[in-house]
Amino acid sequence: MSKASTHHGLLIVLCGPSGVGKSTISRQLAQQSDVSYTVSATTRPKKEKDDEGKVYEHISQEDFFGRLDHDEFLEYAHVYGHYYGTPKKTVLEKLHAGKDVLLEIDVQGALQVRYQYPDALMLFILPPNLRELSKRLKDRDRDDPEDIAKRYRAARREIHMARGSRAFDFMVFNDELSRAVAEIKNIINNERAGGL
Repeated sequence: MSKASTHHGLLIVLCGPSGVGKSTISRQLAQQSDVSYTVSATTRPKKEKDDEGKVYEHISQEDFFGRLDHDEFLEYAHVYGHYYGTPKKTVLEKLHAGKDVLLEIDVQGALQVRYQYPDALMLFILPPNLRELSKRLKDRDRDDPEDIAKRYRAARREIHMARGSRAFDFMVFNDELSRAVAEIKNIINNERAGGL
């Protein structure tokens, strides 16, 4: 049975450590295929280089907790000292309208989605190797050396956990962007075809 059959649309979760290229892949998928890309809310202050990465709705911690108390998040996580969450209403409305929805979230959030929506299509993005991941984290030029080291250590843990977990349906290496995007599009198309 196709994962798309539980909802009218397919819930697609793109997960992976910092620096692996999730945001770039998500933007390409949104441009090249018929998926709706969601914007997460975060308590993290906006950074100068944010416009080059994932787009966020920046809100206060008080606002975040208020939304949390009203069950307005599909998933949420506390990462690197800030809260992140995916607005539930928008996602569910799009799914029920027959649209496929793409979530670009961290491992904590992905595991929540897997538990609540077992038919979600779960994709974990891997770097070609750890040396390349370290280089990408530095090349982003968004974080200070201490934050880069923290993200690198967390990435190693997340990759190890994901490889030993059954939470993810597919592992995709982002060794070359166009190849990785094509592979993910093929996976999504196969899931859709299974529901016809």
